[in-house]
Amino acid sequence: MTAIRHRSRLLGGLILLGLLPLGCSGVNNPERVTDATASSFAAGLRGSVRSDDGVVQFRTRGSIDVDIASIGGNITVIGNPDATETTVEVIRESTHGYLRGSEPYEALTLADWNADLQPGPGPLETLTVRSSYEGPEPWYMQTHIRIETPELGSVRVRTPRGSVEILNNTGPVDLRTDRGGILVATEHPQRGENLLIGNEGDIDYRVPRGSSGAFDIEVVEGEIMTRVTEGQWLYVDRANSLEVVNARLNSGTNPVVIRTTEGDIRISVVPNPLGFGPLRTGA
Repeated sequence: MTAIRHRSRLLGGLILLGLLPLGCSGVNNPERVTDATASSFAAGLRGSVRSDDGVVQFRTRGSIDVDIASIGGNITVIGNPDATETTVEVIRESTHGYLRGSEPYEALTLADWNADLQPGPGPLETLTVRSSYEGPEPWYMQTHIRIETPELGSVRVRTPRGSVEILNNTGPVDLRTDRGGILVATEHPQRGENLLIGNEGDIDYRVPRGSSGAFDIEVVEGEIMTRVTEGQWLYVDRANSLEVVNARLNSGTNPVVIRTTEGDIRISVVPNPLGFGPLRTGA
């Protein structure tokens, strides 16, 4: 499998295409172009540095699963049937604050990431994205990740901070962020096991007609709101409240576990999940 990598748009606006072996898209790759405008002086003045690492393209066959483990940062994964290939875009960022001299710029060089496409399980392919940081004060480091693919299967995300947005997935999701909100909105019925765990942010779960689930929902310092116009929503516990809900959608037994703090949880089962209200995570 071959990935096509775009060099950073920061190089005078020129975009060069090259064939890369699978999985060689880390920051130490010779093709990696960091932010040429960054300098130790600018880093000290702004207190933060960002590097747009360009785009990696994969030629995928049909639906793919996505597995992401990040050091932090916002994550967006989109299933777009109009796309012709799978793309991965990463922006590395260090946010040390003012009066830190060249430290933000130096820290940025220690942040790395890679994207790898592997066969399996079964006929599916799995895109794995990992980011890492080998330096002090990792809480100041982020890798913002955006993935777009023609057909998105299941999605797994682990990140200590940042918002998570999953759009138009066909398979289940397993999402955890320790500091951020979560949005899942899809036109494909969801009948599998779904896990959405956030913190200090809203969670928005939108699915269409034909979805099912045994919902176990809880929020601390927030409210649970539901809008079900497609299908049957049945509360199964008398202790249900604005903070705790146990319910079944269309008599489903597949677990749907949703948790957050300091934010609201919105459940929508509607005809047009992608067009129902603003797409927001509250992170």
